Amino acid sequence: MTSDTSTVSTVAHSGVAVTALAFLHTALLNMVPYLICAIPLIILDCRWGVPAARKRKENVTFSRGFRMVMTKSVDYICWVVVASSLALAFETGWLEWLILGAVMGNEIISIVGNYLYVKKDVELSWENFYRWVFKAGAEKMGATMDAAEAEGIIRKKEKEEGDE
Repeated sequence: MTSDTSTVSTVAHSGVAVTALAFLHTALLNMVPYLICAIPLIILDCRWGVPAARKRKENVTFSRGFRMVMTKSVDYICWVVVASSLALAFETGWLEWLILGAVMGNEIISIVGNYLYVKKDVELSWENFYRWVFKAGAEKMGATMDAAEAEGIIRKKEKEEGDE
């Protein structure tokens, strides 16, 4: 009797292990493109984050920077694993895009914010972001716009959104 039980138990355990391995293999294959996308984001964040931190008079050391890069790398790996596993488990590709879009979009906003702080001396807030976009757009079209005009456009947009 113990021989039959151990055989059934072994077969059941092997089946579970193979199923889990197949799930993990598929999930890992789905993760690779996102992990490759995370590498330039981490590099760009270091590129613009370090000068921004120095400009804010923060203590920037190699040890602290390395620790932050490793933390960010592990965070990305965790988010990619969660997103890929959930997308595979629920058989929805959009869930993976939604989760990783939010995570990587947040990182892109951070990079843009650090860049603007270093190059343009602008703190990134929604109001400053709109002002910068309107001013840059007006300059591209050949018009000149001062801060008061940009602020007027922002206030008009906020009023229109408030009326709706």
